[in-house]
Order: sequence, then C-alpha cells, then structure tokens
Amino acid sequence: MYQYYTKKPGITNLLYHKIWLIMRLTTVILLACLMQVTASTFGQQITLNQRNVSMKSVLKEIRKQSGYDFFYEGGIIPSNRQVNVSLREASIDEALKAVLSGLPLTYEINARNVTIKKQEKSFFDKLEAFFAAIDVAGRVVDEVGQPLPGATIKVKNGKGTAITGSDGRFLLKNADLGAMLVITYLGHKPKEVKAAANLGTVALELSDNLLDQVQVQAYGVTSKRLSTGNISSVKAEDIAKQPVSNSLLALAGRVPGLAITQTTGLPNSGVTVRIQGINSIGRGQDPFFVVDGVPFTSQVMPTISTVLGSSGSFYTGAVQGSGNPFSFINPADIESIEVLKDADATSIYGARAANGAILITTKKGKSGKSGVDVSFQNGWGAMPSRMEMMNTEQYLTMRRQAYVNNGAVVPQRPVSPTSANSNTSNYDLTVYDQNRNTDWQKELLGGTAQYMDGQVAVSGGGLNTTFRVNGGYHRETTVFPGDLSDTKGSVGFSINHISPNSKFRFQISGNYMDDKNNLVTTDFTNLAISLAPNSPALYKADGTLNWEPIFNTAGTDSLSTFQNPLARLVGSYTNKTRNLIGNTVISYSLLHNLEIKATFGYTNLASDEISKSPITYNQPELRATSQRRSTFGNGTFQSWVVEPQINYKISLGSSRLEALLGSTFQQNTMNSVHLAASGFNSDEVLGDPLAATTLRISNSVANIYRYSAIFGRLNYNYQNKYIINLTGRRDASSRFGPANRSQNFGAVGAAWLFTNESWAENFSVLSFGKLHASYGTTGNDQIGDYQYLTKYTPTTYNNPYQGATAISPREHSNPNLQWELTKKLQGGINLGFLDDRILADIGYYYNRSGNQLLSYVLPSLTGFATVTRNFPAIVQNTGWEVAITSSNIRSDNFTWTTSVNFTIPRNKLASFPGIENSTYARGLAVGAPANVIKMYKSAGVDPKTGLYQFYSATGALVTAPSSTTDRIHYYDPNPRFFGGFQNSLTYKRFSLDFLFEFKKQTGPNVRTAYTFPGSFSSVSPSGNLPVYFLDAWRQEGDVTDIQKVSTGGRAINDSDLGFGDASYIRLKNVSLSWTIPANWQKAAGLQNCRLFAQGQNLLTITNYMGLDPENASISALPPLRVCTIGAQIGF
Repeated sequence: MYQYYTKKPGITNLLYHKIWLIMRLTTVILLACLMQVTASTFGQQITLNQRNVSMKSVLKEIRKQSGYDFFYEGGIIPSNRQVNVSLREASIDEALKAVLSGLPLTYEINARNVTIKKQEKSFFDKLEAFFAAIDVAGRVVDEVGQPLPGATIKVKNGKGTAITGSDGRFLLKNADLGAMLVITYLGHKPKEVKAAANLGTVALELSDNLLDQVQVQAYGVTSKRLSTGNISSVKAEDIAKQPVSNSLLALAGRVPGLAITQTTGLPNSGVTVRIQGINSIGRGQDPFFVVDGVPFTSQVMPTISTVLGSSGSFYTGAVQGSGNPFSFINPADIESIEVLKDADATSIYGARAANGAILITTKKGKSGKSGVDVSFQNGWGAMPSRMEMMNTEQYLTMRRQAYVNNGAVVPQRPVSPTSANSNTSNYDLTVYDQNRNTDWQKELLGGTAQYMDGQVAVSGGGLNTTFRVNGGYHRETTVFPGDLSDTKGSVGFSINHISPNSKFRFQISGNYMDDKNNLVTTDFTNLAISLAPNSPALYKADGTLNWEPIFNTAGTDSLSTFQNPLARLVGSYTNKTRNLIGNTVISYSLLHNLEIKATFGYTNLASDEISKSPITYNQPELRATSQRRSTFGNGTFQSWVVEPQINYKISLGSSRLEALLGSTFQQNTMNSVHLAASGFNSDEVLGDPLAATTLRISNSVANIYRYSAIFGRLNYNYQNKYIINLTGRRDASSRFGPANRSQNFGAVGAAWLFTNESWAENFSVLSFGKLHASYGTTGNDQIGDYQYLTKYTPTTYNNPYQGATAISPREHSNPNLQWELTKKLQGGINLGFLDDRILADIGYYYNRSGNQLLSYVLPSLTGFATVTRNFPAIVQNTGWEVAITSSNIRSDNFTWTTSVNFTIPRNKLASFPGIENSTYARGLAVGAPANVIKMYKSAGVDPKTGLYQFYSATGALVTAPSSTTDRIHYYDPNPRFFGGFQNSLTYKRFSLDFLFEFKKQTGPNVRTAYTFPGSFSSVSPSGNLPVYFLDAWRQEGDVTDIQKVSTGGRAINDSDLGFGDASYIRLKNVSLSWTIPANWQKAAGLQNCRLFAQGQNLLTITNYMGLDPENASISALPPLRVCTIGAQIGF
C-alpha cells in the first residue's frame, strides 16, 4: 500500500533557493582565495630581459609583475643610471639583488611593500670615510675654454657645495673619495664627475633646454628655471626672421603682458609699448629701456613734423614729437631682448622701471677662429588693404541728396564756372568734371615701397681677448608718390678682455647709427580716402601740377579750385639723426668670491631737421603775396651714467648666497630749438636761416635731469628648491623739491621648485614645477622737469623798457610734489611635462598705482591755468598671462615646435576721492578704465527725421545731447585680450617659421573721420565716403543705422556709434629658409650659407571697417605688407 503526500507549493523552492545562494557565495570566496594565491605565486616569478634602460623603469616593471609597492626617498635612485637586466622566473628578492647590485642601497620586504633606502655605514666604514675624505680642486670652463665664474659644484645626494671664482677654479673640502659631483652653470648642461683630489678642467656644454638658457636680468643674469621674477626673452634668431627696422616691432605677439602698436607704416614710425597696462592717468607710461646696461631714452624729441606718429610721450616743453628712438638701433646687432614685468624683476631699477623694463643686449665676439658673416636682403612693401569708396556716380548722388536733406538748392554746373557761381563748398558739383572717376587710393597709396638691407660682421679672438666689428646699411621707401626714403648706416664694435689670471675683466662696446629721413610732412592716407572721386587730375598735359583754376568775378584773375596733394612734394623735409651708445665695464676679483665692478655709459642722440616751402608750394594766385618759408629744428639728447657695484657669492653647505650692492649716478640733458624763417629771395637759399628776412624761435627746450640711487640685492638658494630674492633701492630725482626728492622702494620674490622634492621623483609626466610669487613697490617720476619751481618765459611783445626782453611767469610752482607709488603683487606657476618638451607658464598680476600726479585747475585770478599736484586716485591693473611652448616632434630630420601666449588684462580707476567736485568728473569715472572715453549712448536713427537719437542721463531720447550731463557710456580703449601663436618647423635643411598675432579690442570706428558726411571742402580736401554710407536714411520710414547725409555736423563722434570692433588675427611674420649642403659650402670656401624669404603683415582677418585695425585710423598709413628675399653667408 502506498501513501501519497501532497506537495506544498513554495517550501521546496525556498530551500533550493537558500542552498543555491550558499553554494554561490562559497564558490566566489573560494575562487577569490585561489586567485589571490595564484596571483601571489605568479607575481613573485619575475621574467625581465632589458638592456640600457633606467633603473626607475626596471623597478616599475618589477612592481608591475610582482604586485609589490615600492617606497624610497627621491634622489637615491640614480635617474641617469642605465642598467642591463636579465631575469627568468626570479623571486622578488632575487630581482632586487640583481638590480641594486653595486649601489650603496639596501631594501626591506614587509608584506606587500618594498622599502629601498641608503645602506647605513658601520662605525668602521664611517671612520674609514673620514680619513679618506679629500679636498677636490678643479676648474670649470665653457665649450671654448673660457672660465665660468659662479658655477656651482655640489656633492650629489650629500652635503658640500663650492662656487667657482673669476678664473673658474674651485675648492670643495671634505668630499668622499669617489663621490659623485654635480657641476651646474647658467645656460649649460649639468655634468656629473667623480670626486678626485685634482679634478683638472671640466668643460660644460651649452644647454638646449629653454629652462636653462641664460636670461638677462637687472645687474646680472639668471635662468627661467631659477628666476623668481616675471621675465620673458626674445632671442636674436626670432628678431632676424622679421624684416623690421625697429627691434620693438619684433616683440609683437611674442611676449605675454606686452602690447606693441605701430602707429604708422612709414619708416621710423612711432611705436607705443605698454607692459601690463597703464599705471598713471596723466603721466608717462613708457617702460625703462636699457641697452648693454646703459639707460636709453624712450621719449621722442621735439620735431617739426608729426607724420611719423607718436610713441606715447615726449619731452616737457615740446609742442610735438613723432617717431621712435629705437629706429636708431640696428636690429641686426641685438643678441637678445628681455622684458621685465613684476616688482621682483624691476624694483632694483627703482622709479625708472615703474612701467616695467626692457633690456637689450647686443652681440659680442666669441673665442675661436676669426670669421666674417654677411647678410643681405631686398624686398618690397605695399598697402595691406583698401577701403571701398563711392565712385563718382554714387558720390554725386549722395552730395545732391545732402542738399535736399538740408532743404537747400542743389548747385548746378554752370557753362563757365567762376568765383561768382561757385565756391569752396561745391566745386565738386559746379567745377569738376562730372564724369571723371579717380581711385585716389591707387594714385596716392598704390606705390611699391622698396626695402634693402645689408649687414657685415667680423668676430673672433682667443681665450683672453675677443672682438666683434660690424657695419650695416638699410634703406626703405614709401608707397607715397615722390622720391621719399629713409636711409640708415651703422657701425659697431665690442672688445672683451680677461687677464691671464681671470681676475681683471674689461669690456668696451659702441654702436653708432646715422639716419637720413627724406619724407613728406603730410600723410597722404587721409587725402586718398577723402578726396572726391571726380577731383581734377594731378598733372596738366604739359606735366606741371594742375590747380584747376577758374576766373574771378571780374574775369581777370584765375582762382585755384583744387588743393593739389602733390604740391606737398614741391617742398622738402629732411631729418638727419645720429645716435651713439657707448658702454664700458671694468671688474676685478679682490677675493675668490668678491668682485668689484663699475659700469660707464654714454648716449648721444642728435637730430637736425629742415622743412622747405618754396614759392611754388602755394597756389598760383597766392604766390605774389606769399613768402618762401623754412623751418629748422635742432635737438640733442645726452645721457651719462656711472654705476659702481660690489658682488659677493658664497656657498654655505647646500645653500648658495649672492649679494649685490651698488649705486647709480645719471644725468640727462635735453636741448632743442625750432626756428621759423621766412622772406627768402630765392628757393636756392632756403637752407640758410641767415638768408631769411624774418627769423623767430617757435619752440625751445633746455632741460637737465639728474638721478641718483643706492641699491642692493640678496639672493638665497637652498638646494635649488627654495629661492628667495630681496631687493631694495633708494632713489633721488631732480624732478621733486628738496623735501620729497628721495624715496625708498623694494621687493621680495620667492620660488619653490617642488619637482626637486623627494616626493616628486615618482612623477612620470611632470618633469618641472615651480611656484613663484613677488611683491614690491616702485615709483614714477615721469613728469616735467622743474615743476616744483615757478617757470618763466621770455616775451618779445609790450616790452616795458627800451625794447628789453621781458620775462613772464609760465607755470606755477609746487614744492610739495611727491612720487607716484606703484605696488605690484604677482604669482604664478611654471610647469614642464615629458622631460620639458612641454612648458607652461601661468601667472596673475595685481598692480595698484596711487598718489597720482595730475594737473589741478587754478582760478583765473591766479594768472595760471593749472598746477601739477598729487591726487589720492588709484589706478588698478590686473590680468592673467599664459605662455605654452611645445616641442611636438624631435627627430633627426624633422622638428616641430609650437608656442602660444595669451594675456587677459583689466584696467580701472579703483578710487578717486572727490572726483565729482573736480574737472576730472567729465572724463573719468571710478570703476571705469583710467584712459576711458566717456560718450553718449546712441538709440539709433529716428525713422521719421533721419537723425541720430541718444539717451540722456534721465533716459529720455534726444537728438542734441548735453556734453556735460549726457555722457553716460564708456569706451574702453584697452584690449580685452591679446597674444600670439608661433610655429617653427625644420625638415633637413629647410626651416619654416610663422607667427600669428591676435587682439580682441574696440577701436575708433571709421565713421568718426566723417564729422560732416555729405559735405565738401576744397580748402581742406574732403568729401568722399565709404560705400556703406549708401545705406543712409533717405525718407521717412527708413530703418537704418546711418543718419541722413547732410552738410551739418552731428554727435556721432562722441557716441558709441563712433567706435566698433577692431579685433583682428594677423599673420604677422613668415620666414622660410634653406641651408645649402655642406659639400657645396666647402667647395665654395664657406662656413655656412643660408637662403631665405620673409614676409611681414601678410594677412589680416578682421571685421574692422577701416584700413587697418592696429592703428585704427584713416589719417595714418597702416603698417605695410612687406616681402623680402636674401642670403646669409659666413666665411
């Protein structure tokens, strides 16, 4: 009998489920344990077969195979030790013994950790080492055998440091016999040698690492690796790639924080230079320039012509000035240019470097066989762009519409134009040919400028004396019509001598340039844009100048209706400038680490100008009553400087200390006089002022500026990890009264090279890292001379007694003038990746300038308009600077390097107590840029009236805003960001370099040049408009952003409509070169030969409506597009 049990659903399933969970968990645990055992078993079996690999890579591979973690102090594993390893199924213990064999290292294995440490010496080992310690003596030299003073000799992974003296010799005491010594020197590769009693001569090779290349700093040298300041460098090879006659133009787009603007495209044109923004509201903004240790003027001497454009500032008392002094220094003679930006780098220069400093180092001779280097290039320049202007049909339609808009009668062309039925405001409608159409940009700006440059240099010398002698010739013409040119000739020399015992050093150098500038005193650019397209031809059929005459009312005499632009070529302008810079440096080593040094510098910049206006310069009908005129200008700037110094260097264990103490004595003398002469009886004697019947002094300047200071610097370096730099200076300036003549300035800079820490040794990607910061103060005395005294000027009218010349007060005194004070704070990080193939620099600056020197308006009853005084206003500059350099490809046949820099500057007037009650309230505003332009806020064109509308201060719409209350909008002339992007590529014997410059900015809109759009004048030739004015308002209901054309004025120039986007990306420079094969050179008896082609300002991408966004003007010639070809040959 069978019994059946009924199955209860769910119970058995639950039991199965629990059993399944238990089994699955058990399986996982067992599998994990087995895997761990297996991993441990297999991990300890190490198989490795490698040759010539670093120890670190071997340890990394052992760690990977074994699963053990390694711990050791940084530096105890030699980074440059190459080993051969052959292991097969070795244990961890066997592997470590094989790898660490022969090294004073031991290891411990604890669980899964391996600790490697130095092997402790026994008492007897230490005793033996004590008696085996030696004194190491030797000499450190460069590649050609020149001694290297200041080189550091350090025991690797130990204590003990020495510094070479002036002769390159050193003595390192108590070094272990056989210890490894590391020898380092700026700009050279480190070298390791074994310690020996007589080490002999050790030669160091030049370093190709950008971090170790020499950087010139104030009163010394440093490197990017060890510098605590913000210094950027541009080398000779980058300058040579650009066809420029002013070396400052070669810096554009290459240096973060540095803004370079070329004001015109003429030779010797003005160049404005700004480092980290503007610090002053109304005073000098120029940086401090130093050439071979000699201060060089940044100011422009008074000139009788302003056609070259301004460089920012000129001497007190000068009515005008143009050009740039650096046009008189040959770029081919320059070895490097350093830009010093923060307080740590500039504070030791004191007040002269309140706006930063630019150091120029010229080329010197080198030891070795004498050689001759010759280079020459020839090329051409042209306008980079043109504006699209109205043709005659469009222009005449616009002109007639302007009369209609004004409700006036449109002038008609009479059969016989005379002065009775025509006038200067309608000659284009009543006299000129209604069918003539002339492209004035082609006529006046369409020429081809010629570019020619030739340089030769001879250099050489022995171990004790080196020399270099050079000469150059440079000539440029313009795109203007006529025989206009600028010609330069230059010579230079340098001699360096070291005594046989290397204690005495002598250096002397000099550079001289003679420049002859034959240019017209008028820039044709504005005429080319504004002349009516139907203006008369420039020449008559007989080849003489055309004045397009008409008869007067009586029908007897003719009247010119055309101001012929080429009349300016009938006259002539010549400026002959001579520039001499001399420098002498003498030093002597009193002791091993103590050196006394003296620098003597002299600068003489002189110019002679003459502008001639013969009788034919005038319109024919005016010649009978006109006079022949000439203007003579003579200016001289002389400067001497003497700077004695004491330098001391010492090693203290693992530290290095350098001290500098010095003083400065400087004097600048400026003399300038302009003579206006008239009444010559012949054009042939226009160059002789004594032949004039009337002669008067139109401008005169005579200033002496004296400056003195004491300064010091203390630099402490601990194991190349921690560096601190202290600088101090006490300045005295003759521009302040006795009570405030002197001022103290100082700075502190610090750097931490954190990748030299032991814990950073395991960084595989990061090869270099440095944090740096600085804080300091500088001053500013860039004001006029003698402003603490009352100034007088001679008067030649209303003489009070027997015709004697009287004097009258000109400027009120202020004996309480004080220095402007600038406080600078900066911090940053420098990084290197992949063995420094990628370098990145990121920095932030925060500068505040107070105690501003400004003009203070005086009541009229005082008899003076203004007086200079200090205001409690503060100008603030902040910004980010980024620079990245990447060595993308490095191989035997091909290299590719990329560099990019980026700057984001911000400027504002941080505070100005009481501004609302001063005359500065109209032009300045707290929170706005210090160079702000206050303007009206536009509301577009009224569709009903066709006139511009503006917002008043109350928000109401007005067509005639108030100039005192309605300027509620700000125009910021400073760039929002700027920078450059450079690539250098080489393939075998070919080399290609190109540089892009970019800038985001707002600039004067081309509309601002047309105050009276729709009007015409023959007196000051104007009339034509760009084609976009065809979209101007014509009738009620038209919606446009251009008001109706009219012969009346408008407020657009003072509104935001007058300014627009002037941003651009420019292909600044391209350089392509080919080095001829070595066997060709040898067959020709040459040391080297390179052929090259270069281009400047080749392409510009911009939305700017004018000719060029850089100078943002239609009144000045834009920078030209220049192309050259040439060769560089060495014998």
